Amino acid sequence: MQPVRVSEIASFLEGSLEWSGVAMDFDVDGFAPVEQAQSTDIAFWTENSISGNIRHSHAGLLLVRETFEGKPEDVQILLRVKNPYHAMVCFLEKYHAPFVKYQEPTIAPSAVIHPTAVVEGTVGDRCVIGPYCIIPRGATLGLDCILESRVTLYPQVVLGNRCVVQSGVVIGSRGFGFYDYEGERRPVPHFGGVCVGDDCSFGANMVVAAGFLSPTRIGCSCHFDSFVQIGHNCSLGNFIYMASQSGLAGGVIVEDHVELGGGAQVAGHITLGNHVTIAAKSGVIKSVPSGSTMAGFPAVPIEAWRRQEVALRKMGRL
Repeated sequence: MQPVRVSEIASFLEGSLEWSGVAMDFDVDGFAPVEQAQSTDIAFWTENSISGNIRHSHAGLLLVRETFEGKPEDVQILLRVKNPYHAMVCFLEKYHAPFVKYQEPTIAPSAVIHPTAVVEGTVGDRCVIGPYCIIPRGATLGLDCILESRVTLYPQVVLGNRCVVQSGVVIGSRGFGFYDYEGERRPVPHFGGVCVGDDCSFGANMVVAAGFLSPTRIGCSCHFDSFVQIGHNCSLGNFIYMASQSGLAGGVIVEDHVELGGGAQVAGHITLGNHVTIAAKSGVIKSVPSGSTMAGFPAVPIEAWRRQEVALRKMGRL
């Protein structure tokens, strides 16, 4: 995004500035979640008091409620507004979306690109780009990647080395997120992109949504079957396997060595620990500790699910 002065942001958002020390005006040139924000980033906080991630935030400019109490120690400036979430969305739509500038495209001479593909991003050595693929500015491919036909990457998508992407995959599209403001449900913009590690494979027609302020993240050696859905701001570790029609809602954390059977679904903003297995058609609605195998809807430890099934069969004979 282009740098913009704090005073201009305050005027646009009709907010009240509050400095931690001497009043100053500086350029904001980035955005991030409150726990990741640095001295020239803007972030937001929706609670009325200091708690959790805000305690150690280093944000240069922090959007808070008019009724917010306290002052985070390392935040330079507070901007008090009526609705911090809505204010952040308005800021992004005005100052980020229209002025995004990406680096000039770089395509390795050894890359093989089909003449019908549209390639304006960065493509590493020995990549193969199939028919009708779209790689816009701001998208980056590592070494030895293979994109089959009709793959669409969005800006702010980064693929590691040796990734294989089958036909019809979309990576980096807007996430399914909405918020209520003055009686109206409005869509959330997602400018955080997607970051993928090395040696991953994506099955045909699967979708990975972009993050809101930070990327949706996928680790190394992750493998996805066809028609898998990964929601915005999910964070996946290494060695993840997801069978067809399984899906993660937004904000799910998946640790290492996790397997999801076909059609398994995971509710948003929960955590699957290391070495977790989710049986096919299961519905996970709360966090799962490491080493667990879950089944059923709502998902329970598989031993409990088996006992439930036996009891149901016995009831059917009554």
